[in-house]
Amino acid sequence: MKFRLVKILLSATRSMQILMPNTLNLFKKASLLGGFFVVIFFVLTACNTDRADEQMVFRYNEPAGIPSLDPAFAKEKSSIWAVQQLYEGLVVLDANNDIAPALAIDWKIDSGATVYTFRLRDARFHNGKIVTAEDVVYSLTRLKDPRVASPGSWVVEGLSTYKAIDASTVEIVLEEPNASFLSLLAMPFCSVIPSGETALNTAPVGTGPFKFHVWHYGEKLVLHKHEMYWRVDSAGVQLPYLDGISISFLTDQQSAFLEYLRGTFDFLPNLDPSFKDDLLTRQGMLQERYMAEHTLVRSPFLNTEYLVFNAERPLSRDLRWAINAAIDRAEMIASLRNGVGVPATGGIIPVGLPGHQTAGGIGYAPDSAKSIIKSYEVLPELTLTTVANYRDLCEFVQGALAKLGWEIAVNVVPSAALRSQKSAGSLDFFRASWIADYPDAANYLMLFSSEMKAPNGPNYSRYSSPIFDSLYRSIQYLPAGKERTELISAADAFLSEEAVSVPLYYDEVLRVFPSRTSGVRTNALNALILLEAQVVQD
Repeated sequence: MKFRLVKILLSATRSMQILMPNTLNLFKKASLLGGFFVVIFFVLTACNTDRADEQMVFRYNEPAGIPSLDPAFAKEKSSIWAVQQLYEGLVVLDANNDIAPALAIDWKIDSGATVYTFRLRDARFHNGKIVTAEDVVYSLTRLKDPRVASPGSWVVEGLSTYKAIDASTVEIVLEEPNASFLSLLAMPFCSVIPSGETALNTAPVGTGPFKFHVWHYGEKLVLHKHEMYWRVDSAGVQLPYLDGISISFLTDQQSAFLEYLRGTFDFLPNLDPSFKDDLLTRQGMLQERYMAEHTLVRSPFLNTEYLVFNAERPLSRDLRWAINAAIDRAEMIASLRNGVGVPATGGIIPVGLPGHQTAGGIGYAPDSAKSIIKSYEVLPELTLTTVANYRDLCEFVQGALAKLGWEIAVNVVPSAALRSQKSAGSLDFFRASWIADYPDAANYLMLFSSEMKAPNGPNYSRYSSPIFDSLYRSIQYLPAGKERTELISAADAFLSEEAVSVPLYYDEVLRVFPSRTSGVRTNALNALILLEAQVVQD
């Protein structure tokens, strides 16, 4: 019992050192006996203080860890979520998937669609400094600096010049019109930081709703509310409502799930296979035992899972069509993914983007597919290559074709091998996915642009069509609006008509919340929006 008490007290002391750093001198000066009672006193009063202050802290687990808090390196979801709390750019993709003002109050675009003039709002960095146009210029310059070596430097490659017109006005000139420019500016890479700041990984300074407090690497990251944040809600109350965020780093997702059920975390962001069947029904709903105290929230995620044909190893268009028509996508999602996902019956562009077609793709038509397959005396040999995580999807396709009389092979390879082989063009048929870098349908259409052929771009199908290339170029130059959206839909329909790929499903984000958590929002890029989040303890 004595040993257990000592362990508890040591743990309590360590916790107090983290939560109450100003009391460290008191602990050092206390005698051993005095220190014993000091620990007991602070353990008890700390609990009472938490209750009295009614601090709202949002707690979640990040199993992948956070490699960096520097926005120039925010390429993984884990980093992006943290960076989005700490920093802001000129514009933001909001919860409605629209480009909205952030540090820029508004902007003007010239008639040639190459000159953008942004007017800055009155906002402050976490250190109290007012945001100026020079900070924007510094942030863009740093992003493209080869010494920084940011993986997001490509975002500013199309900029001709950018300068501060005055303290609150920035002018950015593009080399050529780019309808995706504002979407690119909304990426975390383009966050605005104070001029001259470099140590952002260990001492991040931004204008976001939360500011850095402490980071015990691999254990916990704590952010506090930014008291000078500029946003208010519809009633004029300053945002955010939360007093802080606490991020843990449990790598075992089964353990994290159990901690969530115990109340340690305030939402469940990842539905890992280790507990997915326990949590969800086959139809993608919460199991009945969880319904009373938990809520499942679904939203579109800009990710299309699809199969790719190598256009340089021709397979007839009617057989490509037959493969598409042979697959019961609804059954695939129900049986293999617990109902998570939307059957891809509208082309390569996913739900959530202007230009997405709810229909118009190649639907489930097994009789027509069988008729085509039976018309061939000798069917070509075909191997579908994938990685182990998606073996079940590819075997589902294999089984669907076998039922119609076409035996194809499935080859499972390591991820590195798949990447190198598809880049080299040595695969006939393989599984792929595309998660949008930015919220624009052109992000998906470029997968089939001849200018983007691998290894110089992400067109791993090596598909080439003058008609499609002309559509794609027009889309790149047109401003956002009805004409551009209609052209996007036409380009996607053209790809479906040509059966250049096999879209399987459009992904979804599923999040589970306990009844105490409310106001957490997202968008089609799976952002973690905590501006109006609240955690109300029982």
